[in-house]
Amino acid sequence: MSRAYSRDLRERVLRACAVGTETQASIARRFEVSEATVSDWRKQEREDGRQEAKAHAGGRVMLAGDLPILDAVAAEHPGAQLAEYARLVEKCTGRHHSSPALCRALQRLGWRRKKSLCTPASTSAPMFRRIARRGARPNPPCPPRT
Repeated sequence: MSRAYSRDLRERVLRACAVGTETQASIARRFEVSEATVSDWRKQEREDGRQEAKAHAGGRVMLAGDLPILDAVAAEHPGAQLAEYARLVEKCTGRHHSSPALCRALQRLGWRRKKSLCTPASTSAPMFRRIARRGARPNPPCPPRT
């Protein structure tokens, strides 16, 4: 996702438009923004009387208070699937969270989805494991198949 333009740039573009000696297209080229951006900024200034961007509303914070509980559940049940994590977290907190939200939260906590190292991919279920830190011991080798 791209970042918002600076307040200073918006003010300079609107000042250039207020002078009225250039077209919107030439102002857009000079400040390296799109013509639609210049048009939108002028419209906002005309209709709302504001020259600055609206404050970002922020996103919904998922599992904010439940992250420590999820981390403890994942450490206790590293082989569980997302549906099991959802059930266990709901049992502890009383709040239900979707599988995608749990997956993102586990990734934020440093847990990564990992299939079992010793079973074929077709029979393994998605599991999570904590990413090893630098200098950590590697995984033990798988036992030979018979």
